[in-house]
Amino acid sequence: MNKLLLYCYIVILLLTTAFVVNGQTETVVPTATSSVTLPVAEQKDIKILKEKVANKVSELRKENNKAISGRIFETETGFFKIKTQKQEEYLVKLDDALTKYYRISGNQAKEVKKEDINKNDYIIINGVVHDKTVDANSIFIDEEYLVNSGKISQVNKDSYSLKVTTSSKEEFNLDIETSTKQMILNIKTLEIETTGFSKFKEGDTVHFVVKKTGETNKDNHYSVIKILIIPQEYFIK
Repeated sequence: MNKLLLYCYIVILLLTTAFVVNGQTETVVPTATSSVTLPVAEQKDIKILKEKVANKVSELRKENNKAISGRIFETETGFFKIKTQKQEEYLVKLDDALTKYYRISGNQAKEVKKEDINKNDYIIINGVVHDKTVDANSIFIDEEYLVNSGKISQVNKDSYSLKVTTSSKEEFNLDIETSTKQMILNIKTLEIETTGFSKFKEGDTVHFVVKKTGETNKDNHYSVIKILIIPQEYFIK
């Protein structure tokens, strides 16, 4: 970097206010004790230098970009704190100039404002990760889905609900809604067929998809989006 550009860079760091006086082709910049007047040529060099620095920062951010997802448990003016599915906590740093915000709806992402993001939202962060800190380039508000499987341990025909125990002994309370897509494996043809609640029975294996909504999913209680029954007879034939 030549002396002129070094001088310009130092000036950029020190400047607090800039304004143009009476349409002249030079900028007067007051400081606490003095003022500095920069010719047009030097202003141009400063602009070029700033663009080079911005481009370099952009290149570095792209090289180290990663994606982290989790649910927000704390919001502050300049950052979010999230917790991932593995219960890892990350500090997500926000930049008023660089960070962009989007809401995913179907296959589209619509740009929104930071104020549209709230505590308990599930977000996907694209940015530079340092240990447990993420410098966010872009943040996407999305839905969090859980896919799991287990054996039915209880069928409640009055509430149209199931209790399912996974291989890791985790228990789920699943509500079968009118909107739930219910399917069953035909053990004779091995085709997947549409079915109804009457086909659920204790001992059957189910694969299910649910939407996590954070604090409302206490005791692993979910409404099911999709569920597939594998009759126990399939494994003993």
